[in-house]
Parts: sequence; C-alpha cells; structure tokens
Amino acid sequence: MDNITLTTKLSEQDYIKVNFHFVFRKWKSKFILALGIFSLLSVLFLYLTDALTEVPWIGLIFGLYFTVGFPVQLYFAAKKAYKTHQRVSETIVYEFDRDMVRITGESFQSNFTWDKIHSLTENKDWVLIWTTPQVANVVPKRDFSPEQLRLFKEIAKAQQGPKNKLKYSRSGAAA
Repeated sequence: MDNITLTTKLSEQDYIKVNFHFVFRKWKSKFILALGIFSLLSVLFLYLTDALTEVPWIGLIFGLYFTVGFPVQLYFAAKKAYKTHQRVSETIVYEFDRDMVRITGESFQSNFTWDKIHSLTENKDWVLIWTTPQVANVVPKRDFSPEQLRLFKEIAKAQQGPKNKLKYSRSGAAA
C-alpha cells in the first residue's frame, strides 16, 4: 500500500513567509497595497510639480502605512505569534495513505479521512492542506523527496473529497 511519512518543522522565517502569502494572495490586500503606492506617487507628483504648496500629510501617511507600515506590522505580528504559539514551531510528522491523513505534533495528534479536507493547494515552497477555507497545514516542499511529492499528488488526485489545486505536469505525472 502507498504510504508517505514526512517529518517537518517550520522555521520562524517559514512562518513569516506563510503569513505574507496568506495575506497577499487575496486581491483585497493587493488592491490596498496598490492604493498605498498610488497615494504615495500622487503625493510625490503633486508636491514636486508645485501643484500643492504644502505637503498633503493625510495622503502621505495613508500611502506610507499601506506600503510600509502594514507589511512591517504583519512581520512583527507573525514573529510574535511564532514565539507565542508553540504548536507552530513543533516538529510535525505527516502520514498520507489512500484512506487517511495523520498529523502528529509534539503536543497533538489529528487523524482524518481525505473527504474531511477542504482543499489542497501548492506554490513553489509549500503544499497547503486546507482543513477549512481559513485554516491550512503548511508542509514545506523541501521536506518531500521528488518521489514522495509525486506519490502524494497521485494519492490526492485519486480522492473525491478535497478540491485539488495541486500542480501536475502535462504528461499527467506530478510536477
């Protein structure tokens, strides 16, 4: 029977990157960032072309917050959360087979069938196992061997439960 066992541990940098990914994958966050950049550029243009005699502080503060302040705030919040929530920094063992997903940390254990998984997604660094639309288990791709990743995608593709958004090569084999 096909079975995959992975041992993984998220570093503080991994956790910070994942938080940025979760926030900035949404169009609303990208829109607010673009609005902040537009505000800064508008203020700069209007002030440098002498269209305004005084610095438009509201536009400047708004632009600076959304382009610099919010990302800095997110960085420090993620850094604090990593240190505060010990489960995030635990070593976690993932076991995948055709019937079950088992997740075992140093202080917890979860077992569930594939139909209880909301969706599976991936990017260049992680495979994300979404148990709800808001909660995901993050598995770094570096912890998969190429064969394990191929087998994981094969197992996932055979499942009926989760929305499968994993990337597959054109030949039908896992990428």
